[in-house]
Amino acid sequence: MAGLFWLILFNTHAGRGELSRFTLLHDRILVDRELREINHNHFLQIDLMASSGLLDLFNDISNISDSNESSLQKRLDTLAILGRNVNTEKTIDLLVSAGIPLPTLKIAGKEFYSSLLYDFHAGVMISVNNEADPVNPVAQTYVRKQMKRGLSTLFKAKKDQTYQVSLYQMLRSDTEARINATTLSTDGEFFNLDELNQDETTLNMDFLYHKHSSHGAWDLGIRELKLYRFNDLRSLYGQSPLFHGRYTWFHRTHYFKIDPFVGFQHRKRYKIPRSLYGGFHLALLNDSLPFTFTFKASNQFLTFMPQMRLKWFHFSYSFKNPFRNPQDDVWVSSLHNIQLHFPFP
Repeated sequence: MAGLFWLILFNTHAGRGELSRFTLLHDRILVDRELREINHNHFLQIDLMASSGLLDLFNDISNISDSNESSLQKRLDTLAILGRNVNTEKTIDLLVSAGIPLPTLKIAGKEFYSSLLYDFHAGVMISVNNEADPVNPVAQTYVRKQMKRGLSTLFKAKKDQTYQVSLYQMLRSDTEARINATTLSTDGEFFNLDELNQDETTLNMDFLYHKHSSHGAWDLGIRELKLYRFNDLRSLYGQSPLFHGRYTWFHRTHYFKIDPFVGFQHRKRYKIPRSLYGGFHLALLNDSLPFTFTFKASNQFLTFMPQMRLKWFHFSYSFKNPFRNPQDDVWVSSLHNIQLHFPFP
């Protein structure tokens, strides 16, 4: 059974699109965050992920646009940079999340822990290709801006079962484009978040369930389930919810906690085999040092996530290494992720 799981995981291929690729990578980032932290259980969380070489690409294009060269020379220089990046992708994903804890409520002998939540997310996916014209490559871009504001509540139904329900208003706007060398050499940018000013506004819900025993734990959830629409605007991203499930085995040695896990995350636009992942958590048994380590493998990336956990502050660094290249005929860079987390007490 385990052999079949890894066979499916590492032998899946599919077509490429910026929106579909963004959706897959963003959902994998959401899972990475959940592997490290409880959702909406913080005063402040700042999470930034970016591709290797992304800033160099942005700076090169910006410097050409700001230079005093002729329009023709700027276009030729831009074509040269795009040519060096043909069949590659770059991405950036930023989350700034804040919360305010509310007084604990006791109802029917159960305690309800609630907090106000506010999330701001911005993400960009860029690839360069020359399929239409081999000598004139273009940049394909997808850009999304999203805000959430609402209420999150966590409660224990039983000693071994926890539920978390988040209800929030979500504002989402996005756009995609094909940008040629002439436009890039003039504007000097691949995207402009200020253009995203028409928000699809909806009421959404997250529902997460956790059950544990002495042997392991189940985590099941659905995110961004649309309950109501406030306007007629429609984003390209749409309103497909994210489904997520994971099982973790608890294993103890004389000195370490080693907890293997397998799971899936799935949303419209990518196939289920690309949803699968596995890995393990590692920590000292007596928690004498405030460090943990998580390893995760999908069918495209090996992810290494060391973390420092203090009472009032958590710091995480994540490195996603693409062990398969190219992916869908596009060369994928490694991804770097930094997270600052200030938890509730």
